[in-house]
Amino acid sequence: MKKREEMNYPGGTTRLLDLLEKSGVDYELRSFEAPAHHAKQAAALLNCPLGAVVKSLAFQETHGEKVFLVLVSGSNRVDLEILTKIVGLEVKPAHPKDVQTLTDYAVGAVPPFGVKRDIQTIIDADLMTYDHLWAAAGSANILIRITSSDLQKLNGGQVKTIRLK
Repeated sequence: MKKREEMNYPGGTTRLLDLLEKSGVDYELRSFEAPAHHAKQAAALLNCPLGAVVKSLAFQETHGEKVFLVLVSGSNRVDLEILTKIVGLEVKPAHPKDVQTLTDYAVGAVPPFGVKRDIQTIIDADLMTYDHLWAAAGSANILIRITSSDLQKLNGGQVKTIRLK
């Protein structure tokens, strides 16, 4: 397991690293001067396939308070009809201004695990085709690399086909 460098990371990144170190999961952490607010930016910074970048998206029940974390391959978009069938509730993307409140992370910095509340997680099946994945680590400037199996282990998510065709 790669230990974190002695740096002053933002609080959300520190919490994520604490979780990773307690779990014994191997990871690689990379910091960048330029932020990666979108999957294409992250893939370009990392020189990795777009599909190996995890987009951590918050969805809300349309007429209720239930929240879902949907982890999507960088090359895919979520099919709302399929997601609605999977969770059994009508859902909509969380409004960007609400994401911080719902997950404790800003848009573009939401990690695929370790969010502040117990949120049901759905994992795009296409992510599981990659040995290693890259995701936000609590900051748009900090990305983390973990295995696809560790991703599922860390968040307990259900692996489903959710991509828009």
